[in-house]
Amino acid sequence: MGDALKFSDLQNINFLRFEAESSIKRLQNEYGIDAPKSVIEQFYIDHSDKFQFQELYGAIDLNSIEWQLVEIPTSKMLNLGRSATHPDFILEVSEDASHYDEIGDSAIDCRENVLEHWKQHGTWITPPIFIKGEVLGKPEIDLHLVEGHTRVGCLCGLTNYQVIEVAKVHKVYLGKLKSVN
Repeated sequence: MGDALKFSDLQNINFLRFEAESSIKRLQNEYGIDAPKSVIEQFYIDHSDKFQFQELYGAIDLNSIEWQLVEIPTSKMLNLGRSATHPDFILEVSEDASHYDEIGDSAIDCRENVLEHWKQHGTWITPPIFIKGEVLGKPEIDLHLVEGHTRVGCLCGLTNYQVIEVAKVHKVYLGKLKSVN
């Protein structure tokens, strides 16, 4: 493992907001971040300056996390409870599907490519980001949603209101503590 780099340290780094690739390379090369590019962009760069993210994740040593792209069953997504950065937002988004008869496909998404992907594959295009509770010092929590609340909320709503058939499993980035050998 490299030197400790806390999530809170990210707020002191000047990211080029509209040049994600150069910011990703900077974190990898200058700070030794070993994470999928999507995790670096969606979590480390896009949310490093947000108060709630700093409050929840500021103490996490980013170099202690091992990331994997895994498949999670729909049933686990439906049972997250309040284990998320914005748990109320998941519920709010899921309720959009209850209005499908009135508002049509915009209850799923207004972007044509996203809508078509949901209809064809029953899942999202970009995997959301989860961490195991152990990363937060809460080993009793299996999954904690960090980023992707709209995607997970949409999945829950589409499933609960049977708007379209959703896939049985969904790809997500999952962070867990690296094993100490």
